[in-house]
Amino acid sequence: MLPGASSGRKAVIMKRFALLPVIALIVSAAAWIGCGRTSTGHTPDASPSGTFKIALTNTRQLDMVFMIDNSGMAPKVEKMSAQFPKMIAALKDPSDGTLPDLRIALIDSDLGTGGGWGNYCGPSGSNGNSVYGDQGKFLMPNRQACGVTDPEALYLETQGNTGLNFISDINTVFACLAGGFGTSGCGYEHQLQAFEFALVAGGLGNDRQHAMIRPNALLALVFITDEDDCSAAQSDRMFVIQPDLAGESASLRCATRAHQCNGVNLTTAPPGYPTMAPFTAPLAACAARTDACPIGTDTLGPTACSPLKDTKDLANEIKGLKADPDNQVVVAGIFGWPLSDADLATATYKIAPVPNPNTADTEHPTVFDLWPACYEPNHKPASSTDYDGSAWGWAAMPGLRLSAFVDEFGPNGLKFSICETDFTNTMGQIGAKLAKQVSPRCLSPRFATYKSCTAHIAVPNAEGGFTVQADAIPSCEASPSTADCYTLVPDAPPCATGEFLVQTPSTPAIPSGSMLEFTCR
Repeated sequence: MLPGASSGRKAVIMKRFALLPVIALIVSAAAWIGCGRTSTGHTPDASPSGTFKIALTNTRQLDMVFMIDNSGMAPKVEKMSAQFPKMIAALKDPSDGTLPDLRIALIDSDLGTGGGWGNYCGPSGSNGNSVYGDQGKFLMPNRQACGVTDPEALYLETQGNTGLNFISDINTVFACLAGGFGTSGCGYEHQLQAFEFALVAGGLGNDRQHAMIRPNALLALVFITDEDDCSAAQSDRMFVIQPDLAGESASLRCATRAHQCNGVNLTTAPPGYPTMAPFTAPLAACAARTDACPIGTDTLGPTACSPLKDTKDLANEIKGLKADPDNQVVVAGIFGWPLSDADLATATYKIAPVPNPNTADTEHPTVFDLWPACYEPNHKPASSTDYDGSAWGWAAMPGLRLSAFVDEFGPNGLKFSICETDFTNTMGQIGAKLAKQVSPRCLSPRFATYKSCTAHIAVPNAEGGFTVQADAIPSCEASPSTADCYTLVPDAPPCATGEFLVQTPSTPAIPSGSMLEFTCR
């Protein structure tokens, strides 16, 4: 949170080969030998035909990047860390209790503002005097005290259940590192661009950490924040201190210039830019703008386009890290969102006055600010219409841009409310989703929609894609005497009830990362 923002809001602050015989499994209905969308949780394409891939080699590698908002988030980060063991427990193979080979990195939301806002967002000793804040660098605050044994380590790493560069258990080490992220980071949070800086962008000195991402590993991005994303190019002057914005909180511009409600951009009055009047609308009727300004647009004053980076472009950059992003990328967000669908249906998007924390500004005893989308149930405001600074400290602003980013990953995008009383269910669900993604693939019951399928082996190629081999691979039920075939079995762990497990043969003859590709009608 920035100066001029309400105190309760922040600081009160993933050639045919001879297959070895597949494990003998029986599928009960021959008519159901078909295919469908392959990644766990995906819904098959409803079109007349489709191409789907199943991982043949089970690498059980998981690369994770946690983005932690470091602007007044301490109690909420503690809630996440407390339930982090639920995620780790869900990742363990039920047959032998082993974890996937893990790499876990941590970044924060601070990319600065190009030099403005002093100690909050400007260059400092803690970020090497960078105008881009912490630049998406992997961080390990208090690494030695937290049990990290490698002084050059960029991320935590395990093999099986053994920590390769830390002592103690991974739950304790993670909680210790996350707890060191502090509370005074830049209040113009660049949650999504932090992932871009960390994993994609060049020229920032982050090349070594880009090597963390293994080609065949599942990539998981997890973020926790209580404000919406404000990723903008600092050079476009979006964040310059402007006297004509004195009547609103410093970060309100991140909402009014990047959100729309009922199809109308909020730069239109009301509320306008600068904000001149209160505004309310059903939250379900509001969304992130998709009309990002061209690079280099001067966004100091009002613009017809949104100064913030396009969420679809940011998502596509992450997808571009993988040859098969539909199967190899999972994104989970813990952010400002209603606690349930019922709450979403009744939630309000609201911009209204709050007490000005800058008491020296007698000309503006109140300033316009964005109000929360949710409150923690144990810290609800006394009134739904009156400002309650104590309740705001346990609340979160509507994350419309964050929601749009997660939506770009379809069924592999998970949304959770940061206003949950604790994150037992949240972290357990994230772990369960990742466990299914790094385990043999499961098909939705709807795969039976496709009655005619052919299957081929697809091998990773030097261009980062796949080369499909010419000879077809039959199903074991259709060709029971053929050793090199695939088998489906209903209701087999770790798949859910009604899903079908594709039994994937394990053989050195198949290069790591190969797929069984179905072409179906």
